Amino acid sequence: MKLVSTTLTGSCEDIIGDALRSVVEWVDACLVIDTGVTDKTLQVARSVAGDKYVERKFAWISDFAAARNFALDAAHEWGADWAITVDTDERIDLRGELIHAEIEAATEGVLMVTDETNAYSKERLFRLPAKARFSGPTHESFPSYKVGSRVLEKARFIELPKKPDALRAKFERDAKILGKHTKANPKDPRWFYYLGDALQNLGRFEEAIAAYKSCADLRGWNEESAWACFRAAECFIQLKRFNDAVEVCATGLSRHAGIAELAWLAGFASWQAGRPDQAAFWARLAIPMGLFRGRGQDAKRIGFRNVSALYEGPYDVLRFALRAMGDTAGADEAERLYQEAIRARSQG
Repeated sequence: MKLVSTTLTGSCEDIIGDALRSVVEWVDACLVIDTGVTDKTLQVARSVAGDKYVERKFAWISDFAAARNFALDAAHEWGADWAITVDTDERIDLRGELIHAEIEAATEGVLMVTDETNAYSKERLFRLPAKARFSGPTHESFPSYKVGSRVLEKARFIELPKKPDALRAKFERDAKILGKHTKANPKDPRWFYYLGDALQNLGRFEEAIAAYKSCADLRGWNEESAWACFRAAECFIQLKRFNDAVEVCATGLSRHAGIAELAWLAGFASWQAGRPDQAAFWARLAIPMGLFRGRGQDAKRIGFRNVSALYEGPYDVLRFALRAMGDTAGADEAERLYQEAIRARSQG
C-alpha cells in the first residue's frame, strides 16, 4: 500500500523542513499543499523531500476543513492508499511502530496517534479514498466513527510550542470564527467547546463558561460533555468562584462517571474554598478512577486528559487536606503516594 504525507503550508520556511524530515524516510511521497506561500517554504520542502516531493496549490479561504479535504483528495488522485497528516509545526515519532504493517492489517478507515504528553489522540492516518469529510473552519472535525478508528500504541506526534504573540493571534482568530460558526450551527456542541477554549485562553472566563455550558447542555457525546464541565470549572476557579466550580464538576460526573479529573478538580476547588473535609472526600473519589492504583484504563476515552490528575493529583489534594484536618499519619501516607504516583507517571 502506498502511504503519502500531506502538509498544509503558508510561509513556514523555518519549520517545514523538520516536519517533512520526520516522515520522509517511510512515506512514498510528501504532498505539500501551498495555501499562499510567499517565502522559501517550498524550496526548503523540495530540498528535504527530494524525488518524493509533490506539490499542489489551494487558494486559502479561511477554512481548514476545506483544505484538509482537498489534501486527502489530492493524495488519492496521486495514487495513495493511505495519507498521514503532518502540519508544519508538527513532527511524527514512530517510536518503533511498524507503520506499514499497521496500515496493511487495518480494517478501520482511520488510525489515530497520541501526542507526546499522552493527553489526547488525533486522527492522523486516513484510508483513501476518504469515506467521510472534515467539517469546521477551525478545529476541524473528522467523523471517524463513520469509518472506524483505532489508536496506534507506540507512535506519537509532537507539536512545536507557539510564541505568546502567535498564540494570542490564534485564539483571537478562533474566537472570531467560532463566534460566527456557533450562531450558524447552534445545535452542534463541538464548536461551542472550542469557542470556550479560545475565550478561556484569552482570559474571557465568563464568556468561556457560557460557551462550555452550551456544549455540555447539547449532550453531544458523554466525554465531550463532561470535559466541557471540567473546562468551565477551570474558569470558575480563575474567577475564585470555587463553589460553582465544585457544582459544575459534579454535573460533569453525571455526564461521564469515569472522568477522574472532575473529582480531582472538585477536590482542589473545595480546598481553595476552605473546606478540607470535602476536598479529602473528592480526592478519594478520584483515586479509583485514575491510572495510579485505579481503574482509569477501563474508561475508553478518545482525548481530553489531564495526565497529572490521573496520577498524583488526588494525593496532592489529599496530603494538604488531611494535614489541615489534623490527620498527620494520613497526610504522610498521602505524601508518600504522591511521590510514588509522580514516578509512575514519568515511567508510563
